[in-house]
Amino acid sequence: MNSFRKLAPFFLLFACLALAGCGQKDLPKTVEPVASERPALKIWLVDAPELEKEISLRWQAASDQALKIVHLSSDRVANEVPFSADVVIYPAMLLGDLVQKQAIGRLPAQALGAGGSENGTGERSSSSPSTWQVRWRTSATFGNQLYAVPLGITNLSVVMTGLDASPLNEASGLVSQSKDFNSQSMEYWTQFVNHAETTLAGNKSDREKLLAEQLAKWTFEEKGALVDRFLFLASTTIARNRGLFELVKMESRLNQVEFGNSAKILSRLAYLFPDTIAVEPAKAWELAISKTDVGFAIGSPNSIMGPTLDVSGNATVAKLAWNPGRGLLASIGKKTRQTAVSSQFLAWISEPEQRESLRSVCTRVELTAEQNDRNNVRDDYRAFQAINNRDLRVEPMGLSLRMANANQYRAILADCLVEAILQPDRIDSIMVGCSSKWDQLTAKLGIETQRLSEEQSLGFSKLEK
Repeated sequence: MNSFRKLAPFFLLFACLALAGCGQKDLPKTVEPVASERPALKIWLVDAPELEKEISLRWQAASDQALKIVHLSSDRVANEVPFSADVVIYPAMLLGDLVQKQAIGRLPAQALGAGGSENGTGERSSSSPSTWQVRWRTSATFGNQLYAVPLGITNLSVVMTGLDASPLNEASGLVSQSKDFNSQSMEYWTQFVNHAETTLAGNKSDREKLLAEQLAKWTFEEKGALVDRFLFLASTTIARNRGLFELVKMESRLNQVEFGNSAKILSRLAYLFPDTIAVEPAKAWELAISKTDVGFAIGSPNSIMGPTLDVSGNATVAKLAWNPGRGLLASIGKKTRQTAVSSQFLAWISEPEQRESLRSVCTRVELTAEQNDRNNVRDDYRAFQAINNRDLRVEPMGLSLRMANANQYRAILADCLVEAILQPDRIDSIMVGCSSKWDQLTAKLGIETQRLSEEQSLGFSKLEK
């Protein structure tokens, strides 16, 4: 008995340990401490909210890195500082603002994918700038430095039904000439508009009523589309080469005859085609080609709807094209602390698979030249692409209006163009006044600052390293 008493404490201890061991089976396993997760990759989507869902879903399947997507308007980006983002996706016309405000940095080689050059077969990869179309490279370049991966830089062109495109095709032959072709170009446009006015004479009052209703409620975006159409018309004149500013004194050239003539044609087109003159390019194109009688638009095809778009089948595309800077670019934030992942994101988003997916929700995204385009079954689309891709030579950027603070110049011009439509008899004086307002704005912003930004926009001046 004494021996048992001596051993009792040991039996008790053993029993407790055994019970404790059994209880452990029902307890959760201890989680080892892990390193803190990387912060989410901050993506700015500027004027492109339709991309969020597709980007989020596809990136989630490709990477463990979380995304934080922030929606911004172009006005906010142009006017607010400071900025902090890892990646910025934005309309190409904002490049000057983003560079000046140091919101984005130059494009690193790793953002181009596959080392930015070879794809392992001895050929250039589709991510290499050497394979990009000219309008892609020029739109992504500022101060002779590459800043972005182009997601799509679609030109504007002219589509019509029930009208004769031959005068505008004749005008297209003048564009590449170096001599002054102002008078000839405007003669062709006048010929085209005269024919349209004769064709549509029967419902003039209805069109004027529709235009008056729309003018009163045009949004900021619609006024921007009106500016694009005006610059498109100017691109068929000598303004294409001489630009919007006289660079020595950084003075506006809007008071020159070619801009007055372009505004006069724009005013007449507004009364003829009020339903398409100030809507976004894809919608304008769709409205024009769906007409069974007479339709006209300066725009670009709606690639989202694909080959199922119901058209009349008699659409004609004129041989004119100009880049309005509405396509989308993707850049790396200058102050990002996640350069490697940001570069990976840019390489990823420019891959053919992502382009195909994003293009299904955004007509401002383009496929690469190697990709099969299901829209090619459409006659109007094939005709447009023949013009859109005809960029073997470097086009002048004089009308691009993408230097810093360009949105303020656009706003002034938009209001003057609305005034020109309402008062066609005063167009010459209105354009002189508009030119004066531009000069006042330049003086306010700083002549030297604006001159340098415009020269960098045109590729005349390099950015300092």
